[in-house]
Amino acid sequence: MAETAVMAPLAANAASAAQLGRLWLTELAVSQADRPADAGAVSMDTASAQAFLTAQSAALLAILLGEPFRPRQAAAVGHALVGADFVSADVLGRSLRVLILRLPELLLRDPLAVQDPRVRAAAARNLERRVAELTEALANGYVRALRDRTLAEQQSIRRAELDAQRIISDQLRHQATHDPLTGLPNRAAVFDRLAAALAAGRNTRAALCYLDLDGFKAINDTYGHQAGDELLVTVARRIGETARCSGTIAGRIGGDEFVVVAEVSPGLSGMVALANGILGAVNRPVPLRVGQVRVSACVGITERAAGSHGTATMIADADSALYQAKSRGPGRWAVYGARELEQGWTG
Repeated sequence: MAETAVMAPLAANAASAAQLGRLWLTELAVSQADRPADAGAVSMDTASAQAFLTAQSAALLAILLGEPFRPRQAAAVGHALVGADFVSADVLGRSLRVLILRLPELLLRDPLAVQDPRVRAAAARNLERRVAELTEALANGYVRALRDRTLAEQQSIRRAELDAQRIISDQLRHQATHDPLTGLPNRAAVFDRLAAALAAGRNTRAALCYLDLDGFKAINDTYGHQAGDELLVTVARRIGETARCSGTIAGRIGGDEFVVVAEVSPGLSGMVALANGILGAVNRPVPLRVGQVRVSACVGITERAAGSHGTATMIADADSALYQAKSRGPGRWAVYGARELEQGWTG
């Protein structure tokens, strides 16, 4: 027997449920606009659809933040979607995208939601993993409900299953290879790319920038870890954008440490130019909720011929150059073992 969806939002999550309901409706409205007139559009006006999706959002939030955590109860929301005729082939996929991509951000960035002890408790227990389990249960409930409908809808069922499996698989794969705070590739992913570049055997060289922020601990100590996380997100975005413009790969390897890998090195002068560009981007004022702050960074640069297998040695060399740069003050860079361009300052 299907579990009954919770239809009345709790006072503690009513605002978040309303916001999630709006995001959900917007995503599904795009879906409706893309469909032909005879595709069986949802027979519900906008106000009714908003109220329905807000109620389902409240049900999901109650399950997500509940203790003990019972994700399978989200199957009732999948049943409710089918019962309300949200049954086109892309409804489930679009619903899962909203929940997986927007729900954790909604809870962790909303000041009122963050004050809820249930949100803090869920975040401490890996919120994104909970959301993945919740959406998987919703998808299963949705598909089971669709299977109860007529044989004419079997093609839509299959498409929904495949879409759900792909989205959940992609999200879990993304979680395994990306830093959950900044969205940059994590240590394992970026060092795997470096190792592959070194082992490729091409007549090229790979290069690495190893970055460490100056003054990050003072931000954390003065304004708290939430401000520190805000700062890291902004700095990571700037580093990532600068890296992408140069055709390189940025990653966060822990704390306030980042790396930028050039799978094909532009040469030491090119890496120095890249380092200066990154340091200039990091040094710009960062607007936080507590006010505007500034940090700088130091960079260690190293390069190695492709075809070698010295990933660990290369990382150690970059770290050594970083230590040399930091010993000369904030905002510095240094190149490991270079006779020229050995050390510099962003100004």
